[in-house]
Amino acid sequence: MKKTALIFSFILLLTACKNEKKESAKEPEKPKKESVERKADHSKTEFILFQSDYDPQITYQKLKGYLEEQGMYYPRLVDHETAAKNAGMELNTVYLMIFGNPKMTTMLMQENPEVGIELPHKALIYKDDEGRTWVLYKKLDYLKDLYFIKDPNEVIEKMNKLQEGFKQAVINPIKTTQIKEETLK
Repeated sequence: MKKTALIFSFILLLTACKNEKKESAKEPEKPKKESVERKADHSKTEFILFQSDYDPQITYQKLKGYLEEQGMYYPRLVDHETAAKNAGMELNTVYLMIFGNPKMTTMLMQENPEVGIELPHKALIYKDDEGRTWVLYKKLDYLKDLYFIKDPNEVIEKMNKLQEGFKQAVINPIKTTQIKEETLK
């Protein structure tokens, strides 16, 4: 009986030593990051709005083709009109086009992972009450100030240039019905 108690005590002692080593090997807990409220200066956000010469579906197809030619991945579409119909409501055609290139945007997120809430990029295609199709997108310069991005690889400039190409993709050079481009702030 004494022998069994001695063995049992020895096993408990070994277990305690083992657990103590595990506890001391753990990294010290990092302090929790404080909650930060960041307010965007929307006066620095530029929206570009222009009219497409095609209906929304063809505009989407043309922009998708353009983006794929430029090496953009996953041009996807959120169809707000269909969602409204499914909810028993009416809405003119409104598409949210989502696109990006992880090879480019990862560089921004390496500087500050919080910029990922803005990614992937987006453009809006919609039909107004007069039947005209519009394309709306944001210039991405605001990301620098809002997320403290230095952008040494000029990703934001490259993405702005890519978006400028949207016009050539959806404007029929033969048709002359263009309404002047607007910059909205």
